[in-house]
Amino acid sequence: MQSTVRTSFFTKIGLILLSALFISGCGFHLKNNNGLIEKYPKIYLQSNDSNSELARFIKIRLRGAGIQIMNQPEADVAILKVSPDRQSSRIISLYVNAQNAEKEISYNVKYSIQSPGYQTQEFSVNLYRDFTENASQALAKSRESEILTKELRGIAADSIIATMLSLENKK
Repeated sequence: MQSTVRTSFFTKIGLILLSALFISGCGFHLKNNNGLIEKYPKIYLQSNDSNSELARFIKIRLRGAGIQIMNQPEADVAILKVSPDRQSSRIISLYVNAQNAEKEISYNVKYSIQSPGYQTQEFSVNLYRDFTENASQALAKSRESEILTKELRGIAADSIIATMLSLENKK
């Protein structure tokens, strides 16, 4: 009886160690251990409107990664410049009575990253979402448009952080 308990215990330990070895060998890392803080321990976020929703989303993600956001640019601190975002919409399809049936929201933002001692690298994020339009529910569709735009800003902030993580600096 005791030998089967002991065998079961060692089998479980062996499986746990084998699982840990497999996970570490496949490149798995914990979510907050992504290397972003090693690349950018401090960063200066330059934006035309530092209180904009996009700037706020970026700050939240940077702070969540443990990065200190500076109030003033310094020589040894990376600079993330975010241009004003642009939004537009276009009609994709019409109902038989020539009313809007479906719209597409376009969200674009340009940004650049300047690491100390390296060239400035420029990037852009272009996102698109479509939704149905119903004239009898104009207020609800206006609110839906606002929610979609907020979602697109969050996705753009995530994209900026992902670019920073994968960035290879050029001299």
